[in-house]
Amino acid sequence: MSDGPSVCILCAEKGPFRRRGEKGGYGIEECPACGLVQLVPTPTPETLRALYEGDTYFDGEAGTGYSEYEDQEEEYLATFREDVRRIGEFIPSGRILEVGCGYGYFLQAAEEAGYDAYGIDLSPMAVEWAAKRHPDRVFLGLLEEVPEIQDQKYDVIFGSHLIEHLTEPADFLRQAGKLLRPGGLVVMVTPNIKSLLSRVSGSRWVSYKIPEHVSYYDPGTITTLLNRTGYTVRSVDSAYQYYALPFIGTRVRELLNPVSRLIPPVERLGALRDRKIRVTSGSMRVLAAWNGE
Repeated sequence: MSDGPSVCILCAEKGPFRRRGEKGGYGIEECPACGLVQLVPTPTPETLRALYEGDTYFDGEAGTGYSEYEDQEEEYLATFREDVRRIGEFIPSGRILEVGCGYGYFLQAAEEAGYDAYGIDLSPMAVEWAAKRHPDRVFLGLLEEVPEIQDQKYDVIFGSHLIEHLTEPADFLRQAGKLLRPGGLVVMVTPNIKSLLSRVSGSRWVSYKIPEHVSYYDPGTITTLLNRTGYTVRSVDSAYQYYALPFIGTRVRELLNPVSRLIPPVERLGALRDRKIRVTSGSMRVLAAWNGE
């Protein structure tokens, strides 16, 4: 955790903020000046980077990272193909950089659609895994650290469930702008704190992943952030994900516990076990055009 007074990640207003809850030793608080919801105190970049660089982030360990990540390859591919189709409505071809590429599932979906796709990630294990499938296209490090991408220009920079992890999102977006062609898009998928699922779930919302999710945006606050960093928002829409039915059943039971003990696990029977469905996790997909040169 960081020391000293809390400062809003979006507008730099100093606390105290409005308390909305508490989880994992952090306050979940809302800035009265701009409405951004964030963790208080703000986790340090060192704390967060240690999570992503650890060997357990993609292996399904409960609490942080991704659950059943490798086992859900087909579900992730279906999800990312939907993102790629949406991107294609604005930029139908060109060079894409994914920040936080994990095992390269989005890269595969983008390449299938004809894009020239590259990725970076902080996890050495993920980069090693993805580089086997995408040789010379996946690199280790932060956006400003990877030498292989600094002299390139991209038509799209994509980050799925990325911006909510950043303690300095404005710096990231300005750095992204340096790598975009004029009119290029930054595309982000991020939890929407004002989504119906968030409001219904309360403190059990699946996107309250502490401490890795340091901030929680809504269409208004994400638009403010993008406008302040040189972008024009082109679209904000709901983002959906594909999951196997038993995985959804598990998450619903976690949300409804202890009432869920009364519901038989029918989703694990016969053909239902392998069925994949499209659901909302209370996230939004934001596409914004870079205004710079």
